[in-house]
Amino acid sequence: MTKIFIVGGTGHVGGAVLDIISATYPKVELIVLVRDETKASRLVSKYSKVTPVIGNLNSLELLESASKKAGIVINAAPDITHEAGIEAILKGLGGRSEKGYYIHTSGAALIWDEPDGLKPGTKIWDDVADIDEITSMPEEKTHRQTDKMAFAASPSVNVAIISPTAIYGLSPSIEYPVPLTLLEVLNTISKVPGGFVVSAGENLQNYVYVLDLARLYLLLVSYAIDAKESVAGLDLWGLKAYYFGAEEELAFADFIAALVSVLNKKGIVQNETLTSINVADAAKVHLGGDSQEAPPLDSWAMHIAIMYGTDMRVRSTRAKKIGWQPRGPAVKDTLDEVVERYLVEKKG
Repeated sequence: MTKIFIVGGTGHVGGAVLDIISATYPKVELIVLVRDETKASRLVSKYSKVTPVIGNLNSLELLESASKKAGIVINAAPDITHEAGIEAILKGLGGRSEKGYYIHTSGAALIWDEPDGLKPGTKIWDDVADIDEITSMPEEKTHRQTDKMAFAASPSVNVAIISPTAIYGLSPSIEYPVPLTLLEVLNTISKVPGGFVVSAGENLQNYVYVLDLARLYLLLVSYAIDAKESVAGLDLWGLKAYYFGAEEELAFADFIAALVSVLNKKGIVQNETLTSINVADAAKVHLGGDSQEAPPLDSWAMHIAIMYGTDMRVRSTRAKKIGWQPRGPAVKDTLDEVVERYLVEKKG
């Protein structure tokens, strides 16, 4: 029987992945890493056939052992600062007698342009046409170090990297139904009257519906179960197996305007005015402090602020060539229910 080990299975993305795999493959043995017994109990109450294991991305021996026992490992947890955990997973998979499969979650922050927000960027990154450049980015680029680690394991592990853009929509996750990036936006909005943009807010970003993204993981899992090596002339695994998860494109100003309209109707903000701020001010506002100095460039607040003003334009050519077909609702059509769920979660 196929065994799948899911890391990050209670997260926004991982929860959607777990949900769709358990529904599609009810006879597959699913092992899910959870932080504590309370989360394990909640997980089993929803997915009775799932086997939880208690640990985190610092539980190196557990990660290695569980990965070696599983034929397929899906890492849907954050990759940044978790190199040791990723290394343990790859070591476990690499020690199998049969070559295992590793589906790694990266992110399109790898290709962010300079954050000025003044006008849309013209470069659209294609995961087929631009694959050589994508897989040879400087190591200081976000996600590059962990991408490199995953690809380096290709001789002994079947590796594929999924790189989502901005994720939207409700997830069936038991812990994080609301997109984490939206939570950051709402945190910043709570500290300014109305909404905000960086400069003019004309920067363009791709979005992916969380359930569509989960279907991309499912597609790769199905190919792993069938031991398929290529589709449509493309290698499914290996040094070029990098899949952008992206569909709709929106200017940040359009996204914020739609979100603020929903927030205004629900009485969360009092007006729909968009305030123009720069990246440094966005970071300071996000922190909610009185400091006049911008946070360090490598801080999480600055990372989030840069996200507001940057371009993130990509094409999911590889994913679509192997059979991925996004079919979710438009970003704006999901905001009402997502904000409503956010308010419920906040009260709880």
